[in-house]
Amino acid sequence: MRRISCCLGLALTCLLAPPAEAGRPDASVSRRRAALRDAADSELALTQTANEIERGKVALERERESLAWAGELLERRGSESLRKLDAYRAQRIDRERVGAIRGRKLYKLARGGGMLEMMLEDGADGRLTARERIARGRTLRRLIDHDLAQLRIHGAAEAEARAELLMATREFSVLSALDALGRLQHTSVGDGSARLHPSLVAAHAERRTLQRRLRGETRAADRRLLRTVARERRTLVRHRGLDLLEDDALVRPVQGRIVGRFGDYEDRLLKVPMHRNGVELAATANDEVRVLAPGEVAFVGALPGFERVVVVDHGGGYLSLTARLLAVSVEEGQVLEAGQTLGRVGAKAVDDGLGTSVYVELRHGQRPIDPRPYLRPKTRHRGRRR
Repeated sequence: MRRISCCLGLALTCLLAPPAEAGRPDASVSRRRAALRDAADSELALTQTANEIERGKVALERERESLAWAGELLERRGSESLRKLDAYRAQRIDRERVGAIRGRKLYKLARGGGMLEMMLEDGADGRLTARERIARGRTLRRLIDHDLAQLRIHGAAEAEARAELLMATREFSVLSALDALGRLQHTSVGDGSARLHPSLVAAHAERRTLQRRLRGETRAADRRLLRTVARERRTLVRHRGLDLLEDDALVRPVQGRIVGRFGDYEDRLLKVPMHRNGVELAATANDEVRVLAPGEVAFVGALPGFERVVVVDHGGGYLSLTARLLAVSVEEGQVLEAGQTLGRVGAKAVDDGLGTSVYVELRHGQRPIDPRPYLRPKTRHRGRRR
């Protein structure tokens, strides 16, 4: 009985006492959660700083545009002032020349007594009255006054035009100094953004790794923090376009593999050399087609050889074109999130030997970019970007 009692007591103790290793998994999860929170906080702070820098870039760019517009106005004002100055100077010189000729003639008349003769002579009919003689003298006086007044008017207009030209020149100098300062600020902000970028990429990668390790074992507060990080990152992507390109950065439009690669190739049917600025992905008719990254729909329409197409502006000079669509579910001006449906796959109007496919093209300005390295693997294309 004593031996049975000892066995029962030992069994009961084992059942009630916590195992020695039981606390370790919980502690490990807690540590991973704490590490994830720290990584998310760090990424959030860096992303918010990057967004502030990008907003500063936008403000500086707008200020530079305003300065350029003001500079054009000042240049026009200066040109107009210079034109008026030249015109007034030419007119003043002409009036001075006419006035000098007239003055010399009047001086000769005055010195030789001709002035008095003009005022006092009766003329051919001999019928000038005294009043008429006085009027003739006043006319001569008015003629001289008119010449002097014209000279004063032209002199004042010339001085005003000269002052306008001087003011425009000074304002243009100020604008040039402000533009130089703006360029310096833009360069400084760009350098700050470049220095911040590696830290931001590292923080993003660390947070994604920790989030994958937790496999969804996150608390509500952590999920709210992660949603805030994702929102700030989407804002940054809109600001910078796809400058944040990294592996798996772009949502895969359809599940299929790439059947038409970027670059030079030989047409399967025509057997002639061709060039492709995008990639062709195998698809099935009526499959949903998704947008590569966040952006705004810039164009919806049809292009020969591509059927219906959707062009999305991702910001920062990046554009994507998705083609060979049967139906389109977006409209121009609509703002899209990454992975949102653009439409459905349609059959090709002209067979190119590749079967049913979706054509995707990515550009930065006029430069085409091969999207293949940045597309998410086929098994992950349905997940939204974190």
